[in-house]
Amino acid sequence: MSRSPSRARARDNGRDPPPPSDSRGWIVAGMTTIVVAFGGFGAWAALASLDSAAIASGVVVVESDRKSIQHLEGGLVKEILVRDGDRVEHNDVLIRLEDTHARAMHDIVRGELDAALAEESRLVAERDSRDSVVFPRELLARSHVSKVAKAVQGQRHLFTARRNALQGQVAILEKSIDQFREEIEGLKAEQAAREQQLTILGDELKGLRKLLKQGNVPRNEVLAYERKLAELGGEKGRFKSDVARAEQGIGEARLRISQIRKAAREQVVAELREVQERMFGLEERLVAAVDVLGRTEIRAPATGIIMGMQAHTTGGVIAPAQEILQVVPVGDRLVIEAQVDPIDIDDVAVGQQATVRLTAFKLRSTPIIVGTLINLSADRLVDEHSGTPYYLARIEVSKEELATLGDLQLQPGMPVEALIKTGSRTALGYMLSPLTENIGLAFRER
Repeated sequence: MSRSPSRARARDNGRDPPPPSDSRGWIVAGMTTIVVAFGGFGAWAALASLDSAAIASGVVVVESDRKSIQHLEGGLVKEILVRDGDRVEHNDVLIRLEDTHARAMHDIVRGELDAALAEESRLVAERDSRDSVVFPRELLARSHVSKVAKAVQGQRHLFTARRNALQGQVAILEKSIDQFREEIEGLKAEQAAREQQLTILGDELKGLRKLLKQGNVPRNEVLAYERKLAELGGEKGRFKSDVARAEQGIGEARLRISQIRKAAREQVVAELREVQERMFGLEERLVAAVDVLGRTEIRAPATGIIMGMQAHTTGGVIAPAQEILQVVPVGDRLVIEAQVDPIDIDDVAVGQQATVRLTAFKLRSTPIIVGTLINLSADRLVDEHSGTPYYLARIEVSKEELATLGDLQLQPGMPVEALIKTGSRTALGYMLSPLTENIGLAFRER
């Protein structure tokens, strides 16, 4: 059995050799520590559940979004009443534009409609055979306007003139009817006198004929009576014919009166229909003119704060559909709009919880608030400035969570960082996922 050189040297020097050092205990302890550490870590990695999340940057916005103020027609700036940072109430006037052209167009259409209203009132009075024209209250309420007063007065004069003209034509025919009636009365009186004469002559003729038979009167006298009787009979027939002619004249006059009135009524109805059709078009034009005139005053669509003013100079030009300013509503609920990376979109869904960090405040003193994903865009969007694609997620934070902020107030436009919880898995799964994914790819044949 070989001996250790150190022991041999010790014996040669006359000293006892030192006892051998026992390092096996240290080795066992070290190995045990390593096994326990790796075993514990393995158990933790296999059993501990870790949350996975999609990281999305975003900003605080009002739920109803900023109100972008534009103008349909554009125009010249007449007066600027607000500036950035001003608080405005709903329907407050923000900017006034020059209204000369818009007001002129409005007044023209308004005048045409007032004239048409007055004409319609006159035609209705003629159609209904009224004694006077009844104008609508809305028209009389503007009678202080010279054009309205002239239109009303003109239609009154026209109503009187047309009524007098119609009544004049009817009066002439009615007078002719009266003349025919007087003529008939005279003819009938003469006819009655002739009938009486015929009766008397007839009686006399009978007596003469008896005397003629007795030879007491000449025949010529009898013939004279017969001739006179025949003449009276002819006059009686002529009177009867004249009466019939006069009665026919009365009928024709009455028919003519009816025709005149009918023609006048038909003309009135036709004119009324035409003016009402014209009024319909004028009313539509007036609505448009009032709308254009009203838009010369740009008003606040909601109570909020002015920002992004683009009009700064009186007399400046505002182009059609140009964004003039924005109104950030106040009192509206605040939500968070976050941009989700398209890579994470498969794991993100409405209803998931999101942890929100308010990066505008000090992270150490600001609590983390929890919200809920309430909306996710249906398609991918692209940032206009950076060109980065993203999905827009809207996160709602409850009042209870906002109360944890204390005196800190959320303001629209504040930057935030949202961690949208997408699921959970073990640490071992996280560590092995690259290996399993690569193995899966390695066995795919191209």
